[in-house]
Amino acid sequence: MRYAVALVAVALAVTAGIYLLVRPEPILLDEAGVLDDSEQRFISEYHGYLITDHDIDYRVVTTSTDDAILEESVALFKRLGVGSRSEWGRGLLLVINPASDLVRLEVGYALEGTFPDAFVAYIQQRQMVPFFADGRVADGILATTELIVDRAQRAAERDGFGTDEVWMMGSGGAGAQTDARIGEGYQTPSNSIPDDDPLSAPAGSPEDALATYFREMDARNASPLLPIYTPDTQAMLDGRTVTPAQMDMIVRTYRDCTAERARYNDTGRLAVIRYPPGERGCAPWFFVKSGEFWTLDLAIMSRLIRFGRTNAWHRTGAGFGEYGFAFEDWEFDGNGFPR
Repeated sequence: MRYAVALVAVALAVTAGIYLLVRPEPILLDEAGVLDDSEQRFISEYHGYLITDHDIDYRVVTTSTDDAILEESVALFKRLGVGSRSEWGRGLLLVINPASDLVRLEVGYALEGTFPDAFVAYIQQRQMVPFFADGRVADGILATTELIVDRAQRAAERDGFGTDEVWMMGSGGAGAQTDARIGEGYQTPSNSIPDDDPLSAPAGSPEDALATYFREMDARNASPLLPIYTPDTQAMLDGRTVTPAQMDMIVRTYRDCTAERARYNDTGRLAVIRYPPGERGCAPWFFVKSGEFWTLDLAIMSRLIRFGRTNAWHRTGAGFGEYGFAFEDWEFDGNGFPR
């Protein structure tokens, strides 16, 4: 009897040991304590989808050590087994150190072709830092993840990730680092445009308003006072963090979209420009006529439209309210995605 009990005890001990060896490290380690519980849960859940959708094992660590962030990132990459959740060893590690005010995105071997240093530096400086400077660390992490998803989708559509080095897990220091500027305050980029510049002129049609909007985004002008915005949109954008990377992504995304002709309601006061349902990343645009000119209603869009984890848009709730006239010939699934 004692022998049987001993065998059971040994078996349990061995099992426990194996569990400790294979138990995966968490997706998020907030050692610096800069994220609240709800932010930690949401980031962990969102990053978990990257495994399902793109086979990318993306971890986040906030730390307050005095170690050099490059050496610390490489050591953490190895200790946490970043890439072990991915079938092809695709690993990313974001290390944020508020104490040293540095941020670094460490890229595993299997993703170096998709996320070169120049791209990593770009998303850190043009996406993370503006949010971090406003003290919005969680939003900066998630906004950066959107760009990573977009990059992964484009790589997969173009020629995939490549398979010659997919077996190489680990990292040799590829990536980039920059000053995090956490809590310093961020000044949204806004160009100064002369009154006689055609970009600042009111729009005579929804198409004109949208073309002007794309030109302003391409110029990285995030001013909330553009005349192509409705008053509600101007109020919404006032004081909001708008990053250069966000504006670049809008231009890049819609450059490849096939816009339909504007659809108008019975009074001719509202209009919608939409794209074929198959172009899932291209959300429709809503417009309001003010006097003789058309304005872009980003405020109502923010209430009626959301983007999922694959950057595909879907409607919120049961419909589009007074803009429903533009979608009477479409069907939507139970999650609000057009089909």
